[in-house]
Amino acid sequence: MLNTNDSTLSQMAAFLTNTCNSNVSPQAVDQRIKTAGKEFLKICLNKAFSISLKRLNINNKILNTCDHLYIIDSTNFDLHPKLSDIFKGSSGGASKSSLRIQFVYDFLTGNMYIQIGDVKLSDAKTFYRIIKDNSLDVSGKSLFLADLGYFKTDSFLHIAKNADYFVSKLKSNILIYDENNNKLDISDLFKKQSRINMTVKIGCLTCRLVGEKLPDNIVNEKLRKALKEAHKKKRTLSEKSKVFIKYALFITNFEETTTFDSLFCLYRIRWQIELIFKTWKSIIGIHKIRSANEKRILCEIYGKLIIAVLTNVIYWKIKLEYGIVLSYHKVLQHIKAIAVNWTVSILKNKDAHFKFLNNLKLQILRLCKKNRQSNKPYIEIILGCMDLLKIEKVTP
Repeated sequence: MLNTNDSTLSQMAAFLTNTCNSNVSPQAVDQRIKTAGKEFLKICLNKAFSISLKRLNINNKILNTCDHLYIIDSTNFDLHPKLSDIFKGSSGGASKSSLRIQFVYDFLTGNMYIQIGDVKLSDAKTFYRIIKDNSLDVSGKSLFLADLGYFKTDSFLHIAKNADYFVSKLKSNILIYDENNNKLDISDLFKKQSRINMTVKIGCLTCRLVGEKLPDNIVNEKLRKALKEAHKKKRTLSEKSKVFIKYALFITNFEETTTFDSLFCLYRIRWQIELIFKTWKSIIGIHKIRSANEKRILCEIYGKLIIAVLTNVIYWKIKLEYGIVLSYHKVLQHIKAIAVNWTVSILKNKDAHFKFLNNLKLQILRLCKKNRQSNKPYIEIILGCMDLLKIEKVTP
């Protein structure tokens, strides 16, 4: 899967014959992509998930109070229309069949949690179920970051009840009230100030609303994108949505001394999961599915996710051991380039595989560091600078 991410049966057979010295035909490969093969790969994937990684030390006061920082997001890709009865697609002009991966990533430990399904595996409901069922390791303090698709007050209530933290953007259609149950209007709050930091109520949830008025050039760019997206989906952008575009608004249960700048920096960590998805697609080709056979699709997805998890383990262990900032994209790109050599080392014996992994570690240390850009600092630098931000409390 790593060597050729959209392999045909013939290509798989060629790889097994020439690299693994297993003289098999495409038909023989196909015969093994059955229920037993699917279940075997699922067990292997769960085994990969069970590899526990240690916490990474980050030079940041807020993150040092947390044991876990969970980011959740999902990615979708289209499947063959024949699979619409098994993997439901979206309504309208979208694909009749699609696969959705719900992915939770612990930014502090590198541990991963994944659910696979179709459009019925909705964002907000999945997040709520994960929180309610304690599906994640929440030992110590946990911080949850999620985008607007996962906004659900019941989820935030559960997080707060467990004495954990959350940071979320505020949805435009959510009604907010002050501590005296007076309805609040966002535009009115910003009439006399450019920033707010206040306690609000959203249903049964009491939390803090922290926000800032955005510069005109950013507002114009966001409005342009929102109108383009609405036109694409044949919708009309509501006036309330247009008002919300003018502001950056977050809700959180962090203490009042946590500034807008600090919350904004923390929320930027959420972008890391987008980079992981981008890497999975560009290098592993997780979205490249040729078949219309359910079992083969799941075998390929499980196989590619095993690669994703194992390469993340290698990446994380090197970061922990040497305390250097690596590029996950470069690491996965490098491992893809030597996929055949990795296979050969496994087939030889345990000592050869151990030697290969040691050499791989040295190569990654030398070739896969993140590039420093003065005008585009990476997230580790941003988080390190966060402690220098001025502490302030702004109330309306």
